[in-house]
Amino acid sequence: MPAYSHYSRVAFADTDASGIVYFANFFRYAQDAEVEALAAHGFTRMDMRYPRVHAEADFMAPLYFRDEIRTEAALLSIGSTSLHWQFSIYGPKGLCAVVKTVISRRKEDFSPAPYSEAECKRLAPLLLAENSIKK
Repeated sequence: MPAYSHYSRVAFADTDASGIVYFANFFRYAQDAEVEALAAHGFTRMDMRYPRVHAEADFMAPLYFRDEIRTEAALLSIGSTSLHWQFSIYGPKGLCAVVKTVISRRKEDFSPAPYSEAECKRLAPLLLAENSIKK
């Protein structure tokens, strides 16, 4: 079972001239799921800065205009100042892409902002079962 599922639909603007979703939009679908998963666990994006320090994707199948999308968001690990995410993006015919990102948490001055023990507990339900919090 996924840690968090986010549902959306492919917009016309998401597609390229061939009628399929342009590859970079998969990263946006992942980010939308990340924002919603964090909000569901009491985190807002306005209190800190969250630059991406790594992003990768594997593509399996295309998505098309008006396809319903289910993005399963899960944490691979929680570092002292980072979150390692995995997003499995599904369309009508199954798995379309797996996106992995690492975000670093920073204060307004961009100095590192460690997660407190209480925050790690709030994030723990987003962890994949076999993974853990790394300090």
